[in-house]
Amino acid sequence: MNGMREITGSHVLKISGLCKSFGGLNVLSDFELEIPHSKDMAVAMLGQNGAGKTTLVNLITRILSVDAGAIEVYGNDVLSLPARALAPMGIGRTFQSPRLLLDDTVLDNVLLGAVAAGTWRGQVRRALLADAGEVLESVGLAAQAGRTIRSLPFGSRKLVEVARVLISRPRILLLDEPAAGLSQVEEEHLADVLLQLRRSGMTLLLIEHRMMLVKAVAQRVVMMASGKIVFDGTVSEALASSVVKEGYLGSQVAG
Repeated sequence: MNGMREITGSHVLKISGLCKSFGGLNVLSDFELEIPHSKDMAVAMLGQNGAGKTTLVNLITRILSVDAGAIEVYGNDVLSLPARALAPMGIGRTFQSPRLLLDDTVLDNVLLGAVAAGTWRGQVRRALLADAGEVLESVGLAAQAGRTIRSLPFGSRKLVEVARVLISRPRILLLDEPAAGLSQVEEEHLADVLLQLRRSGMTLLLIEHRMMLVKAVAQRVVMMASGKIVFDGTVSEALASSVVKEGYLGSQVAG
């Protein structure tokens, strides 16, 4: 697979004064977050349901419009761009529930990621198939390329969605609860995949409830509550934090 895009600007992601409300309910209020350049960075975002985590990702990826504030990725003003421009500039995302074509093959679903990102242009089919084969190998699904999505277990479908994003060669990958619904074995395999991506130089921002995955993949933990960040530190600091323990982790910390 071809190399990832070069990064410009002082931050991978910079969010300033972000606000979003629905029907008078403030979901995000003057939200601030910065992720500086790093060759090896994964940030886990914790928070109870309704804290604003998925809304934040939907704002970054232009699924939702902002009420106020600024979002920059690689120094580019994301809010001035249409949603279709984000994948070509190196922004990828997955959804909590995989959005795949159930009656198409694993390979065809992955190839659609290249079409959506525009990376198929100028590539001969052989090169594109080689890219798809490489990303499927990286997530452990090369042998399943010809199977339909409908025939796969839920955990494999989640990995197909990751592969579909990877063929667009993102520099930053936003993952919305990637371990939700996975067995322990599937979660461990996902952790290995994400750790490899992080070490390859890709920045990861993952919304997650499963602390095993957070501890295995992330170096930094951000916790949200009522649309604001209430904790920002390392994984070990998060596990020792009374704010995190009392506000979110509860019994998970003891485990």
